Amino acid sequence: MFKTLTLALAAAAILAPAAHAQDAPSQAGFGDLTLSFPALASKSGKVMIAVYDSAQGWSSGKPARVAQAAASDAEPAARIVALPPGTYAVRAFQDVDGDGKMGMNPFGMPVEPYGFSNDALPNMGPPSFDAATFTVKAGANTQVVHLH
Repeated sequence: MFKTLTLALAAAAILAPAAHAQDAPSQAGFGDLTLSFPALASKSGKVMIAVYDSAQGWSSGKPARVAQAAASDAEPAARIVALPPGTYAVRAFQDVDGDGKMGMNPFGMPVEPYGFSNDALPNMGPPSFDAATFTVKAGANTQVVHLH
């Protein structure tokens, strides 16, 4: 159910560097995506972020990009640069305990805050890619993701 989200984000976070606002500006014709995470219940740990560019990637847990945001920041956010214009969706969770994976209860339900772009709601698992999609255009783009 949420295992795909945990595995994809944990593996991707280990393999890829975090995206931060000081990253180099994007190339002409590409988009920069700033993801913000307001009103976190806890300021501990990191927000682990996976950005998907297709329904296939979404369902297989293979993100196009990954990033992290420090939950302790006044306004936790991550910036992903040089995305080709197109349709994307985001999965994120707050790794409160710092173990690199989403905490689950014995029934496989998340015990750490998580959320999706468009504030898409889960239904017996993550929402569909279509429910979470948004468009990235050339230039600056922003998305707000609320973690629950």
